[in-house]
Amino acid sequence: MKLENGVNPDDELGNSCINEVVKTYIIDASVVIKWFSDVNENNLNKAELLRNDYLNKKIYLIAPDILIAEISNALSYNPNFDCDRTLKAVGSLYLLDIKFIRISRKLFEESVVLRYEKNITIYDSIYLSLAKLLNIQLITADKKLLDRVKDMGNIIFLSDYSSF
Repeated sequence: MKLENGVNPDDELGNSCINEVVKTYIIDASVVIKWFSDVNENNLNKAELLRNDYLNKKIYLIAPDILIAEISNALSYNPNFDCDRTLKAVGSLYLLDIKFIRISRKLFEESVVLRYEKNITIYDSIYLSLAKLLNIQLITADKKLLDRVKDMGNIIFLSDYSSF
């Protein structure tokens, strides 16, 4: 059992073992697409920094499972991606071991309400609702989305991301 401060009282070292808490973010498809396509994409350096921070275990990333479908769809419209390249790109997302969250009934219901409150797509509202339910920040590269929901306080623009 670990206490709130990360101490495991059953550990033979007693209070000297403290676990580091890793900053966790929700990421949306507007960020992840930058990992695969650099055509007309802004903030590629920030997207790469985010991915590298995750790979170096400086941060933890979570996304709803619709991210896979959104990335697959976006890549299928990119002239540089055929079926094989799209399958490889999506396969690499699974290899990254990002925590994908299934859309539960509660998450879906929250998302529908938020969709109507903020006049955003249901897809965007799923990411935001997940961030709200988990009480963590969503990172997006979608400026229009940010402008519509910045009053929620749980969303940051990719260009504002900084490494720890």
